[in-house]
Amino acid sequence: MTEALLIYGAGAHARKVCQAWTLAGGRVEAFIDDNPLAVSPVPGIELRALAALERPPAGAALFVAIGNAEARRRLVELHARQGWKLPVVVHPRASIAPDAQLDEGVFVGAGAVIESAARIGRGAIVDIGALVDHDARVEAFAHLRAGTVCTAGQYFRQS
Repeated sequence: MTEALLIYGAGAHARKVCQAWTLAGGRVEAFIDDNPLAVSPVPGIELRALAALERPPAGAALFVAIGNAEARRRLVELHARQGWKLPVVVHPRASIAPDAQLDEGVFVGAGAVIESAARIGRGAIVDIGALVDHDARVEAFAHLRAGTVCTAGQYFRQS
């Protein structure tokens, strides 16, 4: 796990990412948002302006916690080009098969299950209680909402 995580976003999804990261033993350094009216979604964790993302500091990573798929895609691609580490964030109460593949910037919520040989594309969200059966594929930047079932071998596209 990287030394510290910066979370881009200040909404409910950012709060869920923060909780998953800290429950897994990580440390959240700050939230980042470009909205001047935004406030930190977690008391005690600083909210910084977008200007704070000038360049990646050593030992830190960035997670784009924006629910809108197109905005998430744009921001993940931008920050990847700038050299940011974009980790996978998995809630400790999720179940991930050892041969499942999770690309960078994926979020897996509490109670989610990802089975054998499943692949979750870059920047996708597998929300709480979602089930991804064996050999299924989830498109990059897709959002499997709470309780969604992706059956064996299915290809899940963003809706």
